[in-house]
Amino acid sequence: VFKFEDMTVENMLSDHCAVSVDLQPVESFLSPGLTWLQTSKEFELMTLGIYKRAEMSLDTLDLPENNWVVVMDVDETVLDNSNYEKLMIAKGTSYASDTWDMWVASEQATLVPGVKSFIDKVFAKGGKVAFITNREKVDDDHTWNNLTAVGISVTPENSCLMGRGDIDVKSVEKPEYINDKDLRRQQIRQGTADCYAVVPSWQAEHTIVMQVGDNIKDIEGITQEGAVPSELLPRLDKDIILLLNPTYGSW
Repeated sequence: VFKFEDMTVENMLSDHCAVSVDLQPVESFLSPGLTWLQTSKEFELMTLGIYKRAEMSLDTLDLPENNWVVVMDVDETVLDNSNYEKLMIAKGTSYASDTWDMWVASEQATLVPGVKSFIDKVFAKGGKVAFITNREKVDDDHTWNNLTAVGISVTPENSCLMGRGDIDVKSVEKPEYINDKDLRRQQIRQGTADCYAVVPSWQAEHTIVMQVGDNIKDIEGITQEGAVPSELLPRLDKDIILLLNPTYGSW
């Protein structure tokens, strides 16, 4: 990832880089899903409601005395990357690994509505958060910085950030791992997690009490093809929390 004195997305995606974008107004060209996500009161209200119910669920769960953790996805669960999609539309293209890497390095993703209050409550009740993301592991520093920039009170003691490495991609070749986040969930449970900020307290067994994400694969042992909604429904808004994402996913 290239470093620039001015790490704004506009400059990083300008002719100073291998990719360029003419940042003209593109509102009329946005997809319905992206327009809804960025502008509608319905999206904001529903997302706030999802996280408020998640907070209420924390009060009803039988929580262990210590070493309990909420596992959370990052993109479109904690950090809102819709401005990246908007920039790609302005450029007349779509997701690409090089422009995505530059976006991650810019650390300019914003906050999903309601998530800060939820995470604050997890910490206030004595819990921890494991951020299990499919951003590349080499970008963990940028992800950590972005979380801090939007006001999430992450510390090495209360938060374990785990980006995706080659071992996670290959893990699904083994029958015990159904999706590429399952290995990292197991490592959290076993106390073997390779957290971005390593402290001894994470090198102990932990109990996962809740899983939060915008993709069905953010639930342990589940894929888009294998998910049975009627079987998952009793767990919804209890130990699994699903956010709205009308723009991309495993579907």
